[in-house]
Amino acid sequence: MTWTLEMDALDPGGDPVTLRYSLGRYDDSDDNAFDPRIDQPGHFKAGLFAGALIAGDRSSYGETTLINADGGLDYLADYAVDGRAAVIRRGTGSDRVTVLAGTVARLSFETAVVSVVLRGPLEPLQTPHPQPTYAGDNVLPDGLEGTADDIAGQAKPLVFGEVANATPVAVNTARLIYQLSARDDCEITAVYDNGAELTRGSDYASASALQGTAPAAGEWRAYRGFVRLGASPVGTITVDATTSAPNAGDVFSTLASERDWNVNAADVADLNTLGAVRLYVTDQTDTLDLVDRIAVSVGGYLNLEPDGTLRCRRLAAPEGEAPMLQQYAIRDIRRSATGAGANSLPVGRVTLNADRIETTQTNVAGSVSSGRRARLAKQTRQAVAENAATRERHPLAGELQIDSVLASLSSAQSVADDLAAILGVRRDVVTVSARVEDLPDITVGELRTVVTPRLGYGDGRVMLVTGYLINAQSGDIDLNLWG
Repeated sequence: MTWTLEMDALDPGGDPVTLRYSLGRYDDSDDNAFDPRIDQPGHFKAGLFAGALIAGDRSSYGETTLINADGGLDYLADYAVDGRAAVIRRGTGSDRVTVLAGTVARLSFETAVVSVVLRGPLEPLQTPHPQPTYAGDNVLPDGLEGTADDIAGQAKPLVFGEVANATPVAVNTARLIYQLSARDDCEITAVYDNGAELTRGSDYASASALQGTAPAAGEWRAYRGFVRLGASPVGTITVDATTSAPNAGDVFSTLASERDWNVNAADVADLNTLGAVRLYVTDQTDTLDLVDRIAVSVGGYLNLEPDGTLRCRRLAAPEGEAPMLQQYAIRDIRRSATGAGANSLPVGRVTLNADRIETTQTNVAGSVSSGRRARLAKQTRQAVAENAATRERHPLAGELQIDSVLASLSSAQSVADDLAAILGVRRDVVTVSARVEDLPDITVGELRTVVTPRLGYGDGRVMLVTGYLINAQSGDIDLNLWG
């Protein structure tokens, strides 16, 4: 079995190159020659993220050592590899399979070896999402960037999906102009002063019109993510808004595309059935955190396909036809849990905190209705699903609470009901130890049917692959499964 490493780099002149190394001599089907310098292929770990739904660890890593006793790799000291793609494969010819598709963290030079330290493929998303900042260069009464004394250097807010009762940023105090979102597709739908709704005027056609013409007293007028008031507010100004594509799948796709990542179209369509999300970004936030919020909110999980496609799928009971993992390939099988509860038991109650408002208020204008007054006092509303059968069978059944960005309480209730059904029965968390050569093409996020006389799996149990740890030197693999 041949192990290979391919990694992208920039050479000293700044030109992109692909570096190729192998364990023993190897040329691929495209006649690319691999430098036979791999000493130890190393350990490789990969996993998916599913919040509290599935026990496990998404962190992915690996390390491969290259022989450099002759100094033949010293040239790499001038190559830029950090943050660039790297792929570890095993096998030969058409039988080559991907073990880890990740990114290079760094190169470490020792006396006779060069260590290539790898991190998970989602590492590039663990950096702040693109977000402009205020220049602070207003010359009042002109300008939309604040001044050096107030918001200079502050991140501009971004609305993804919808937002309810959010406090906008005062970007021009002389003209009472506020900004809710720096994104052009933001549409202001309502403005409130101390909880009481103000009268909407006609939208402005341009930024210059926004600054040039004041609304009438008691009115507000908007331009994209900006709003201008006709009179000084009595209390806290809050705003409702939406974007051109507010549904969960579209927001997931937008976040990924702004970092040049591809998503699965079927995932987007499925997530869109749950309606709009409310995601308001006011401080610099990692992109991975933002897409994680969507995955958690819909009762789903996030992982990356071998071809680089970012997936966000709702959790479902593993079922149907799936490739077999037979007894002969299993050296050991260990079960660590039978459910997603904190006590490793099935879940008897699922609560989603959804329909979020950004700014809670208890001291509001007297004209505010009792219904709105009550709603403004609570950040979220709850969708609760109880599973009486689970409670009866498991008196110590766990509870699951999820902070969701779903805007619709009915959609949140649907997610809660689905999760209560899926997680209210036995769902094993197991680790299977095997030989790498017996488990070709293992991919995180796929289904496998485990067949073994242990744990009642004699007729086969369909399970989701949630992660693995490969010891390339010994040829061993620990496979994490759920189902």
